[in-house]
Amino acid sequence: MHNSRSEQDVLRDIKKLIHTHFGESAQGLHVEVKGDRATLWGTVDSLVEKDFFGSRVGRIDGVRELDNSLTVANDGTIRDKDIEKGIAERFQGSNYEDITHLGCRVSRGVATLLGHVETQSTERLAKRLASQVRGVKEVRSEIQFLEKAVDDATLVNRVENALVASPWVNAQEIKTEARNGLITLTGLVDTQEAMEWAVETAYQVPGVKAVVSEVFSRHRSQGDDLWLTERLVSKLGQHRLNSGQIRAFVQDGIAFLTGEVYTEEDREWAEKIIQYIPEIHDVNNSIKVAAHSSKG
Repeated sequence: MHNSRSEQDVLRDIKKLIHTHFGESAQGLHVEVKGDRATLWGTVDSLVEKDFFGSRVGRIDGVRELDNSLTVANDGTIRDKDIEKGIAERFQGSNYEDITHLGCRVSRGVATLLGHVETQSTERLAKRLASQVRGVKEVRSEIQFLEKAVDDATLVNRVENALVASPWVNAQEIKTEARNGLITLTGLVDTQEAMEWAVETAYQVPGVKAVVSEVFSRHRSQGDDLWLTERLVSKLGQHRLNSGQIRAFVQDGIAFLTGEVYTEEDREWAEKIIQYIPEIHDVNNSIKVAAHSSKG
């Protein structure tokens, strides 16, 4: 599809996004736009920053292909043992009993996660936590799953019921298929956020081995809604409420929050942060407090 926006407009928006999230520390980040392809290069402090920034750039209207060539900094002072210790501390601090039992080994900055969990969504959370540790260049998984095998028909029924129960996804717009535990979602939804929530919802269903998304969005955030969303996500991140826990977007001046946090205090704090963005005049807070944490 031909890009209706000019390369200069797309480049301007990406540079504005870089400044929103990284401020003055963004001087080492570079971007090039050719047609509908954006290329990123430079150095960031952690793998989670690389992944996070790539996902945010992908939301820019006019970006249809992304080459994320950002590299994770390591000046040689971060040893593999230090990374292993950092990941262990992240797991212990997560409050999720399934995750506190996991282990890892690290070789040349590549972290391999070990242990057993019940669902794919727990493994995905463990990967996100590991990617937050400075010095991690890549996260691999040898985690084993405890759930019993589920036939495809039952799995499709479970995923469809989960989508129906989600307030953020119109289940009627999404078709679900299963093959040997692999879920394929197809359809057309209103927003990028709905696409992401559909995938995350499917991953939370016991028995799902992987999810392939062929869901597309009709619209991308633009104008004031786009930049209010980015400011909100940035402020949440400054208070350690990252996009792995909370999904946030702004539409017509209303902030929508969903996801899962460890404490009621975190849930309330996420909502309080919105008062620091005066252009947001209302909030819909559907964040849940984890019921299966080891504390509480």
